[in-house]
Amino acid sequence: MSAVTRYLTGHLDEIAAEVAGEITARGAACGFLRDLDLRTPVLDALAVCTNTDGKAAALAAFRDLGAQAARAGQDAHVVEAALRAGGRVLVRRLANAAATLYPPTGEFITVMEDAFTGESEFVRAAIDAHRLAAAQRLFTYLHGTGS
Repeated sequence: MSAVTRYLTGHLDEIAAEVAGEITARGAACGFLRDLDLRTPVLDALAVCTNTDGKAAALAAFRDLGAQAARAGQDAHVVEAALRAGGRVLVRRLANAAATLYPPTGEFITVMEDAFTGESEFVRAAIDAHRLAAAQRLFTYLHGTGS
């Protein structure tokens, strides 16, 4: 686990609260997020944004999140807006932690490149799964269950 990951994991509750506030402030609140403990998705996003060993499992969790949102009838644009709002908080937190731990050096640049790439990856994973689940839901609706 990197120093940045350890630092941010130590502030998980605070970051999760900030993510919830950012999502709400931007009007991207999703119904399926209301009852969700945001610490887990924040930890998953951190794994993706820091390119750690848990990245594959974290991306799978975002695919599950996107599919659940589709099954709950959430609009893909609202889901994407919520994920991007939360992603902005995490990238900002990563930048602050990296600047403290690695004042502008090659390692700082690597952390930031991973953060921006990771944010795109977890949003894309969730939205791709959302679209697939929504299409399956529509197909089932239009064609019945096949029984």
